[in-house]
Amino acid sequence: MSASLRIAAIVLAAGQSKRMGAVNKLLMEVEGVPMIRRVVDAVRGGGVSEIFVVTGFERERIESCLQGSDVEFVFNENFEEGMGASLAAGAKAIGRDCVDGILVCLGDLPSLRAETVAWVVREFREAGGDRIVVPIYKNRRGHPIVFLVRYLSSLECLSGDVGAKELIRRERDCVLEVEVVDEGIIRDLDTIDHSGSSTSDLD
Repeated sequence: MSASLRIAAIVLAAGQSKRMGAVNKLLMEVEGVPMIRRVVDAVRGGGVSEIFVVTGFERERIESCLQGSDVEFVFNENFEEGMGASLAAGAKAIGRDCVDGILVCLGDLPSLRAETVAWVVREFREAGGDRIVVPIYKNRRGHPIVFLVRYLSSLECLSGDVGAKELIRRERDCVLEVEVVDEGIIRDLDTIDHSGSSTSDLD
């Protein structure tokens, strides 16, 4: 395992929370902590210290919520276009010569555990930084995903509401699926009904 491999994280926090009406779900408190802060804390607790948070909708409120979290904010002025545009904005903010891997995480995974992030990071390093590492829970892919730095250009070229799913499909021979016991990798607020069960797939 190469512990020296450097990883930067992109946390996507630019969405408009349309399914939640007037409520910005990223600012909703879960066990007393705003959701976006829980995710950032999980990423940092998982061993990633360089974190880029992509903002868009209500950027001032997101930034205020994360005050003191030691993250770098990247404003996506085209946030209304969707996830692809936000992921591209985050990728463009990362210095190619500064990292070996890019961890991508959604900002609305309130149950994501730091130990799960650490597990995904460790698998990337154990693979020598030569595989796209995707966590799996009960045969369903989730986040965070770690990409090799050589895919940074592909991430920078994403647009609209199309995320990195097509890139992962295209590079499937390079994908390492890692089984985890953390439902938090797929269980976002939009997939939880009033009974607390998951209702749709993230990937």
